Amino acid sequence: MKSRWIFRLYNVLVLLALPFILVGVMLRWRKRFARGIKRWSERWGHLPADKVARFMSEGPWWWVHAVSLGEVKAIEVFLRQIPKQAAAKVLLSVVTPEALAWAVEKQVADEIVAAPVDLPWVVRRVFAAVKPQLFIAVESEFWPNLLREAKRSGAHVALVNGRISRHSYESYKHIQPLLPVLWENFDLVAVRQHEDASRFTDLGVPQRLVHVTGNLKYDLPLPSRSNGTSAQGHVHLTLVVGSSREGEEKELLPVMEKLKGRYPALRVIWAPRHIDRIGEIESLFASRSLLCSRKSNGPSPGSSNILWDSMGDLLDAYKQADVAVVGGSFVPKGGQNPIEPAALSLPVVFGPSMENFHGIAEVLVQQGGARQVTLPELEGCLSELFEKAERRQEMGKRARQAVESRQGATDKTLTLLKGLVRA
Repeated sequence: MKSRWIFRLYNVLVLLALPFILVGVMLRWRKRFARGIKRWSERWGHLPADKVARFMSEGPWWWVHAVSLGEVKAIEVFLRQIPKQAAAKVLLSVVTPEALAWAVEKQVADEIVAAPVDLPWVVRRVFAAVKPQLFIAVESEFWPNLLREAKRSGAHVALVNGRISRHSYESYKHIQPLLPVLWENFDLVAVRQHEDASRFTDLGVPQRLVHVTGNLKYDLPLPSRSNGTSAQGHVHLTLVVGSSREGEEKELLPVMEKLKGRYPALRVIWAPRHIDRIGEIESLFASRSLLCSRKSNGPSPGSSNILWDSMGDLLDAYKQADVAVVGGSFVPKGGQNPIEPAALSLPVVFGPSMENFHGIAEVLVQQGGARQVTLPELEGCLSELFEKAERRQEMGKRARQAVESRQGATDKTLTLLKGLVRA
């Protein structure tokens, strides 16, 4: 009876908030909204007839639900291993248009759809069409109706790569009496590290359901870097500022300009987390009378600032780098994923705000593959790395070793999932 009223209240709040959410998305992210409108019917649970026919004729299906491009890229290896190791078809649902476009382009799953709005009659319609054997939420996607209807449909329900940040943990503590309506749906909670396991159990998840499997993000195919520009004499040094967030370029730009005064051949690639902000960053450069050029426009001889204006290929930017600065960390945004540059044997530098990637950041710093610095310390840190090629190489080597030593989460997670569906 209690859970029924909790869900009724939640659904009323979703319906009341939905118009405001849609207007906000349209105003702030007009281009993204326009890209996503093509899948609008899927958002309301109306899947194309050819997909429905495939769900009926093939299977078993495992439905994996993620949100953003970062999450989907983090589980790419996991998605590709499901058919190989579990002999199951994969339906991937994603929220953001960028994640949808990238997943379709890379063909990371057998079927890919826009995630349905979290209302009971909407998600129920999708479960009736798919009839998944297993529903898998990624990281911290606790959508009440998705989880409830998954359980009601007869599917096993699992969380993979589970995480709860310190900030989220404190927030969840305030609503802990309401959380059992979420946890009662799970048959398995596979988490990244022991710290996450403790937070889940503290919040009421039965300990028997919680398993530490490691971080799926480490299991990316280890790439190689071919730029080979780490020469003495500061020739052709390239720095990548990856996944920078709102307000961060304004803070970092003065540091980069000071460094260019000392290293005239320095090239900086700016790769913002959201390419919708490219125009905003161009305006920032113009306000300081600095030249910059977009990657899509080709090489610009007069500019040493390159704006990376494409999504889903940040790895290609990092492949050109000698040093990587991970964004979202010099403003209070919780940081971005440092694994890609670390896997490329790059020395990695990030700021104080890495709460969302605390475990990864801690490992890289402890093993000598990364440095965590404040904004006033950044110039000195980068100068040292630019001056000492051997230091860059040693840090890069240690960064890659840190990634290699923590691979294997995919196999551990799939072993648990296969055992779950066989039970």
